[in-house]
Amino acid sequence: MKRYYYITVVAIVALLCLQISYVENQYRDYIGQKVSLAQDALELAITKELHLRNREQNRESSQFRLYIKAASDMTPQERDSLWRHSTSPGDTLNLDSEWEKNIGKTRGEILQQWLQDKKIEEGNMLQLAVLDSLYSLEAAGGNYRHVLLLYDADKQLIASAGNLQPSEKGHYSKMLDIGTKGLYAVQVKSEIPMSAFLKHLWYTLILSAAIVVIVLLCLVFQLTEIRRKDALLRKRENSVNGTIHDLKAPLNGVLAMLGWFKLGEKDPMRRKVILMNETGVKHLVANIESLLIVARKDRRKLVLRKTQVDVAALAYRIKEEMDVTYGNKPHTLTVRNELPEGCTVRADAMYLENVLRNLVENALKYADEGVKVGIALTQEADRLSMAVSDNGWGIPARYQKKIFRQFYQVPREADRLQKGYGIGLTQTKYIIEEHGGTIGVQSAESKGSVFTVTLPL
Repeated sequence: MKRYYYITVVAIVALLCLQISYVENQYRDYIGQKVSLAQDALELAITKELHLRNREQNRESSQFRLYIKAASDMTPQERDSLWRHSTSPGDTLNLDSEWEKNIGKTRGEILQQWLQDKKIEEGNMLQLAVLDSLYSLEAAGGNYRHVLLLYDADKQLIASAGNLQPSEKGHYSKMLDIGTKGLYAVQVKSEIPMSAFLKHLWYTLILSAAIVVIVLLCLVFQLTEIRRKDALLRKRENSVNGTIHDLKAPLNGVLAMLGWFKLGEKDPMRRKVILMNETGVKHLVANIESLLIVARKDRRKLVLRKTQVDVAALAYRIKEEMDVTYGNKPHTLTVRNELPEGCTVRADAMYLENVLRNLVENALKYADEGVKVGIALTQEADRLSMAVSDNGWGIPARYQKKIFRQFYQVPREADRLQKGYGIGLTQTKYIIEEHGGTIGVQSAESKGSVFTVTLPL
């Protein structure tokens, strides 16, 4: 049941993380948009500030003239005259080379940067206070507290203007060079409060939060329902397990009575009938035990009553019982004992008998008439090996990893379906592992199977 809590908690945490990530991404996009708008406003303000300086200078002097003409449209005499009459190298501007230097993207931007150089040379510097006023006008509607920062060639702050202190937190735009020589650069830092973001996206955030709450309520309801169903299932299981357990007592009494009849019976035919019934009752008791083991596997540890078990004697007894039980099905069941004389294994005799009986019975059930089944007992170092082999139908490779799962049955054709519950191999694996052993299978379709059990000696 704990895993349901863990899954629910993980789902809630994942949902909250997704929600937080979504809000962060929205906020990041919002900040990016506002910074981009601030930079556009700054670029336009720089252009207007330069225009104002130009207009004031033109009022005082009319000597400055600007001519724009493509070099390809000039005659050789014009080009020569241009160079000879230029008062300084800065009087002419090669737009192609400026584009290559990435001074600007358009002719207007390049000319603007060139004019900035001219103004700086003339001592007519950028007026930061005027620029701040123009920026405030351009950023109207999204004008948060801001500060314009002016840097020198070493990117050291030399001046600022605005209603935000340079030391306060804010979001920076890109640095914009003033002129082509990189002598000055300007940047805007804006305070973009979270409240503005929340106000901008309040509907989306409320809807998203509502969805999260609905999903959380669904998860809580689901967990509550699972707990209720689990409690009901536990009550049913306890009732069924108690009923199954109560069946063992009368069956054990029947076994004791049949054993007493068998000891006193001299007639071979009657003795054979008693043996058949005794084997059937043992088989029923083994099935009941298997159901109890599988039902309790996850909640109650298997209690083993270990004694020294003679595995060879156990194998021969099971051979005798299976020969009687499957007397109507032609088969050959052999035991090959290669254990040293007196070799025993410390185990729970009843559970070990159930394991070996289940493996042999499976070999006889899932095969055609005339099947050959063998039980091989060998010793390997400090371990005992029990191998049950057959030449029956075999198990396809794609199903071999699933056969030890609870209630799993290998799919068969309609004419090969056998009565079963899918718990025999689950019980077998569980019992062997509780004894500190291992179980493995080698099988090929239409060729048979070999189940090998190893136990520590």
